[in-house]
Amino acid sequence: MEQTRAVSQSRQKQRTTAALSRLLTHLLSPAARKRGFAGVKVLEDWPRIVGAGMAKRCQPLRIEFARGAIAGGTLVLQAAGGAALELQHMGPQLIERINDYFGFRTVRQLRIVQMPLRATPVPAPPARRRLTADEELTLAAGVAAVGDDELGRALAALGRSIMARRPAS
Repeated sequence: MEQTRAVSQSRQKQRTTAALSRLLTHLLSPAARKRGFAGVKVLEDWPRIVGAGMAKRCQPLRIEFARGAIAGGTLVLQAAGGAALELQHMGPQLIERINDYFGFRTVRQLRIVQMPLRATPVPAPPARRRLTADEELTLAAGVAAVGDDELGRALAALGRSIMARRPAS
């Protein structure tokens, strides 16, 4: 009886998971269905994965997986002529960054396609506010214990930048 109930619950979970999978497939954008979930995340998060400088020089087109696979794919990158050679040399590092970002071996190899890049909009910098006098005093008190003046100024600038992103208290 106990074993039958466990098998029944297991089958119910499988049906629920399959139903959710079908629902998500219908809800995802055509790009998501075409490239797979990891492929879409690579496209969206490309500047965070490889850095802003590299993101300006190459763009991911798609990840090609073997039928039914969700790991070990080939990332197809679009790059202008001069960047393609550098990408070949940086290939293992890029693959490592991408796989570290996802936490599993999403990409096994790169394929570079030389062609002009699409223009991408430059994101606006985050809005920052001026710190209140109390916040400036708190920040100054926090870095006062630092013995090195240059380090203290750098830490104060960092603290100011972080505090300016938060809403006023």
